[in-house]
Amino acid sequence: MIETALRSLALSGYRSYNNDLEQNKIQLNDINIIIGANGAGKSNLISFIEMVSFMMSRGLARHVAKQGGAQSLLYCGSTRAEEIRGKLQIHDTKNRKEDTYSFALEQNALNQLFFTSEQMSYQDDAHYSPYEEDFGDGHFESKLADQWNPTTRTLKNYLERLKVFHFNDTSISARIRGSASKTDGAYLRSDGGNIAAFLYRMRETENEVPYYERIVRHIRRILPQFFDFALEPDAAGNLSLNWKQAGVEEIFGPHQFSDGALRFVALTTLLLQPARTAPMTIILDEPEIGLHPYAISQLTGEIQMASKTSQIIVATQSPLLLNEFSCEDIITAEYDSINQCSILRRHREADLRDWLHDYSLGELWQKNVLGGLPL
Repeated sequence: MIETALRSLALSGYRSYNNDLEQNKIQLNDINIIIGANGAGKSNLISFIEMVSFMMSRGLARHVAKQGGAQSLLYCGSTRAEEIRGKLQIHDTKNRKEDTYSFALEQNALNQLFFTSEQMSYQDDAHYSPYEEDFGDGHFESKLADQWNPTTRTLKNYLERLKVFHFNDTSISARIRGSASKTDGAYLRSDGGNIAAFLYRMRETENEVPYYERIVRHIRRILPQFFDFALEPDAAGNLSLNWKQAGVEEIFGPHQFSDGALRFVALTTLLLQPARTAPMTIILDEPEIGLHPYAISQLTGEIQMASKTSQIIVATQSPLLLNEFSCEDIITAEYDSINQCSILRRHREADLRDWLHDYSLGELWQKNVLGGLPL
């Protein structure tokens, strides 16, 4: 059961999203599959969530600088927007509580972003009216990130963990192909750089061994030459993602995984890990890149399994991936060329019932019934 999840997201003035905060509001379910043409706004929505996560670790200024400055983040490069606004609502079913975080950012003369407003509120069954806190304006890093009282800290921790998992960098120098200390295995990093340590800790923890074995079984379905990982710390206590084949004594290193194979290993580890360590919300941008169609079909099953305990937000270009989900899981991002902005739209099964008798969701996307194709 998903206890805490992002249930509503609104943004404005950010990249391809115009200044209408209400127009750019989307309700989020347990599973959210975002489709659309290149440049429609899928990745911009994902990167907005990622920016909020950086804000919670006092990393906004660094993030903005790496993106090319404030002007590169503002709608139409600041020609049509003076500020970026956001509003996120998080629902905690276990504690019957709803948190809201809202903010506005403006550009200064140095092409930096600073806060012109920042607020949070929460309401639970024990309070008739919501508790609200205003953090003021003029600051360059989030003041919510500095709070230590239990109420604000819970919200801050959730937002900070809205990590986007990027496993696309599988180059020779990628961190996922490198080594990690065996002590760095508490949680899987967003770039997979500590995957060997994470799997090692899972294998060595008695009540998590079944999860480790499940991950190995799923990898074998896609990589028949793979038998198991060979995770043994060296003298310095470091591990690499070594592996072995059945009936072969030689140990293979992470550089002997193909790019697609390594991505599938990382995705499977992320999606099939124990609920105790799994992120509350798992965010992926085009996870199907480099995967064989059969691997994509396996990936969809893993996403369904992960959605039992984690909220899922996935941007995709794959009709095949779409086929395993329901209409209510699908959000279409489209670019309105007349008004020059991205638009988000969630689908309802009632609107597509007649079509679904004869076509899969992937086919409906390819026929442009769902939208999301270049026009």
